[in-house]
Amino acid sequence: MADNETTDAALLALLRDETAVPAGDDARLTRCLKTARAYVDSAIGTAEVDETVKEDCILGCATDLYNARNARMGVMDIADSETQPFRISTDPLRSVWPKLKAAGMNTGGMVIA
Repeated sequence: MADNETTDAALLALLRDETAVPAGDDARLTRCLKTARAYVDSAIGTAEVDETVKEDCILGCATDLYNARNARMGVMDIADSETQPFRISTDPLRSVWPKLKAAGMNTGGMVIA
C-alpha cells in the first residue's frame, strides 16, 4: 500500500509538470489520475506490462483528461504565438494505445475480440 501511495505522489508531481500547474488544483489533478488509472487498468486487462510503461500511460491519459476541460468545442488553443490550436481526441486512451502497442500489446480500436 505504501508503494502505491508513493507512486501516486510521484505521478501527481509528474502530472503537475506535464500540465504546467506547479501548485493548486489538487482535487482535479487527483481525479484525473484516478480516472486515468481506471482507464489504463481496463485497457491492459490481464496482460503483463512493465510498471514504467503503465505509469507513462497513466500520465499521458491523465494529462489529456486534464487538458480536455480547457478545450472549447474540442479544440485546445494555447496562448502562444508558436503553437497552433489542435483538436482534443474524444478517446481518453488516445495517447495510450501506441505506447501499449510499442510495449508488445496488440491494442487499440482496430483490435477485434
